[in-house]
Amino acid sequence: MDIDILGSYPIILDGETVGELTVSREGLFWGFDAKCEMRGEIVRLSVYGNGMEAYLGIMEPIGDMLCLTKKLSRSALAAFPAKISHAGQKGEVENFEFELSRDSKLPGENEQYHGEFPLSHFIKDNSHISAPPDDDLPACETVYHPLSELNWRPCPLPCSLFSGLEAKKLCSSITGAYLSQDGDVYYLAVPEELTKTFPESGAVRFVDKIYFSENAYLICIIINGKSVSEL
Repeated sequence: MDIDILGSYPIILDGETVGELTVSREGLFWGFDAKCEMRGEIVRLSVYGNGMEAYLGIMEPIGDMLCLTKKLSRSALAAFPAKISHAGQKGEVENFEFELSRDSKLPGENEQYHGEFPLSHFIKDNSHISAPPDDDLPACETVYHPLSELNWRPCPLPCSLFSGLEAKKLCSSITGAYLSQDGDVYYLAVPEELTKTFPESGAVRFVDKIYFSENAYLICIIINGKSVSEL
């Protein structure tokens, strides 16, 4: 199938155009350069077209913008639409001229970050804890993996993990944090020194501790934009 995706496309989030995705040809590869305004939530960017969705990756803050740069080979574009209409949040139901196909496996869906991280660490083993059920959903058990089994990466914008205004404000000044994701569960590691002014009964609760290179970090577990209050 011929690929006709070169050009610029709008990035549409919550029904508004907030940025632009540019697709260019770079030798044997296709380059994807996405930029949009800063958002309060994590943006997992997908491209849409011809009733299809293809996942690109997570946009990261650079200055006052969210950015994503990626190069893909022709074989990697096999699951992409032949023509792109726009880019938007991964898995978002769009009210445009087509319906998204949700039956096909998205490329990159199970990608994990394997970057550099301090080798010296200590971890308490809490392999199974239950999250409190959502008020509108039936009770269910969430299985938490030991922190030592997770893949950690720097988290430059911890406040984007939370949906509540109080939590966003509390985390707006955090620096040097780390993040790991396990399905729908986010693990945020915050330098212990920065947590001393956090209210114990506030919207951000710390339930465990981990050490990286002999530095203490407190762990906040986040589900659906809210921190889990107890193990």
